[in-house]
Amino acid sequence: MSIPLRAIHYFVEAARAQSFSVASQRLHVSQSAVSHQIKGLEDFLGHPLFVRRGRDILLTALGEQYLQQVAPAIDTISHASIDMKQQKSRQLKLALHGSLAVKWLIPALDDFRLRYPNIDLSLQMLTQDGRFDTQFADCFITTQPPRSGFTQYHLYDERLKPYCAKPLWSEAQQLREPHLLTQFPLLSAASVFSSNQPGEDWRRWFAAVQQPLPPHTKIHHFSHVLLAVEAAKYGQGIALLNEFMTSTAERADSLYELPLHSIRTDDSFYFVYPNRAAKRIGLEALGKWLVALCKERSL
Repeated sequence: MSIPLRAIHYFVEAARAQSFSVASQRLHVSQSAVSHQIKGLEDFLGHPLFVRRGRDILLTALGEQYLQQVAPAIDTISHASIDMKQQKSRQLKLALHGSLAVKWLIPALDDFRLRYPNIDLSLQMLTQDGRFDTQFADCFITTQPPRSGFTQYHLYDERLKPYCAKPLWSEAQQLREPHLLTQFPLLSAASVFSSNQPGEDWRRWFAAVQQPLPPHTKIHHFSHVLLAVEAAKYGQGIALLNEFMTSTAERADSLYELPLHSIRTDDSFYFVYPNRAAKRIGLEALGKWLVALCKERSL
């Protein structure tokens, strides 16, 4: 049998007022409703809580003991509920790379807002990684976490996997030897590695299985991974992509992962905020939500 919480609430009000009538006024219900709830509570407990003398009521010894035990819990519930109801929206500004925001975070924001409706999360475009201007944002997603003075949550280590559009995937998925991928154009994003060298992503991918990048391989070069993503979606070749730089919808409808090896890049991503802001409402919740979101994506 479930605990009759409403009846316990009515009992506490009646015991403090020493009157069913006054309790009914405070609770905005009828006096008979209070009397009925308390009678049900007494039946549930198997003990009388009040001695009734006409309109007057007195707590029994067991009723007094019960009041001391349950009243603090009712007060805690009441205060927590009032605080929640009165709590105003708290704004947080999160700075991150635009590509990460567009492909990964923005599609998931409805879930965050549903879980934390009192946190008004706004996104800022991170233009220079490693610069943590708290006048610009309250928290950051970065590949260069500060050595001190900041709380940090590890989000994920970046890996690259070969993706392509469905027409190419239908043929390429049957290939098991990496060098056979060069039957198709390869799409390279220079921004993936700090060297910014054209074709560095594919050179490292082949090197991971002790193979040189085959000579005369046809490679289309792009400055940024987002451009390679779009080219891959349009069937222009095979790209090495990080799943956080592709949306769930794209991987379901227009980008398909090939069953070949992946490689680590030089980057790991972290959510960070200044230690002095640790008590600010929403920062810890956002950090834990981002960690959980990354775990879901990595499964």
